[in-house]
Amino acid sequence: MWQDRRVIVAGGTAGFGLVLARHLARAGARVLVVGRSGEGVRRAIEACERHGVTIRGVPADLGRAGEGGRVVGECLRMLGGLDDLFFCVGRSGRARMLATDVGRLQAFLDANLLAAVEISQAAADDLAAARGHLVFIGSLAGKIVMPFMGPYSVAKAALAAYADALRLELAPRGVHVLLVSPGPIRRADDDPAAAEAVNRYADEAAAAGLPPEATAP
Repeated sequence: MWQDRRVIVAGGTAGFGLVLARHLARAGARVLVVGRSGEGVRRAIEACERHGVTIRGVPADLGRAGEGGRVVGECLRMLGGLDDLFFCVGRSGRARMLATDVGRLQAFLDANLLAAVEISQAAADDLAAARGHLVFIGSLAGKIVMPFMGPYSVAKAALAAYADALRLELAPRGVHVLLVSPGPIRRADDDPAAAEAVNRYADEAAAAGLPPEATAP
């Protein structure tokens, strides 16, 4: 299915995104990963090489205006086209909703929603030409709000609504739009022992989370 498909994995330099990129490359896809730092991109490429697969990468902060379009342009230049896009970027955090000012909420929206909006809009025509896939990695937090996770839940719920809207618009053009909500996924910086009274629910969810390998195809 993935042989010679030209794929962007945004947020593909660590965790779930990196495992996904590796699996896609092993399945024959030509993969371009996107990460915020050049060093992170380099490490991701080397990690895939250790597993016997080759990927390419480009550093970009997708939370900044214009970066999504630039990444799509780089994919067209480096891979000769774009068939499928996986958006694995996100920002989590714990905060009381009433204590979260507009600036901080905007940061959650920039990372979890607006970055997805920009890169998917830039990629839409190429995905339609390829009758490809547009996959957003969401979160159960967009459906079930946990204590002290309100800002993150707001952003992920907005991403889910955006994915639904794109599905209606792009299905007639042959693009398969999917929202995947795999539940908590462990990260290298999770510390289950750090649970406190105000955030124990979130810590328990992180500690019980699936490893990235269990959620990638």
